[in-house]
Amino acid sequence: MERQPVLEVIAVDAADAKAAEEGGADRIELVSAMSEGGLTPSYGVMKQVLSQVSIPVYVMIRPHSRSFRYSADDIHAMTRDVRVARELGAAGIVIGALTGDGEVNLISLQSCMAEAQGLGVTFHRAIDVSTSLTEALKAINTLGNVERVLTSGGKQTAPEAILELKQLQDLGQTLNIAVMAGSGVTIEGIQTLVSQTGITEIHMGSGVRYKGSFNYPIDPHLVEEAQQQLLLASQPFMDSSILSSGPSKGGPMI
Repeated sequence: MERQPVLEVIAVDAADAKAAEEGGADRIELVSAMSEGGLTPSYGVMKQVLSQVSIPVYVMIRPHSRSFRYSADDIHAMTRDVRVARELGAAGIVIGALTGDGEVNLISLQSCMAEAQGLGVTFHRAIDVSTSLTEALKAINTLGNVERVLTSGGKQTAPEAILELKQLQDLGQTLNIAVMAGSGVTIEGIQTLVSQTGITEIHMGSGVRYKGSFNYPIDPHLVEEAQQQLLLASQPFMDSSILSSGPSKGGPMI
């Protein structure tokens, strides 16, 4: 499995999305309510963003922030949101669910995954509060159409979990599922994170915003700097033919 560098940037509106694209981001994770950890954006925001950027947009499917355990009504709503995202032209979705015992809830996700056929799928940081990161990754892989997991290695921030992320990356390579590191990633920390884990998909939020806060817009110059750092850090893991062509603005899929 090729380890192409991918910089994913969190956007909450069209201005964010356009700034991320301008800075050279490969992919956008579209969310609302970052103060709640990220929830499903509205229909209007989805439609606006998807009509104004050309890079892949993955839409967060998360109905509430109380937990990652969902009722039948929650799952019904999530399935409809997946359908809306697909019909509006999203490239993929970001989703996850756990049981009361902290295991991946494969049964709850069935209808959502069926609706997501044809879309890319990222399993989000619900994995970080699962009982076992490695067992969760194995379970996620059985869903079939999940491309990657977004994780901080079970810690509050990814830089705190180098060993855990390296373990997940090694397992992911075996399972042919990508691992994307996110939470607390800074431009200055990209080199260390990539070189010590082998992970070349990086997820950034406040690290590419003015004043380092979600209270301020995305700074495209910071996105550009992050992309440059990621490309440099990823060189040892990349095929020479990929290096010669440079980072893709179309969002290479791993």
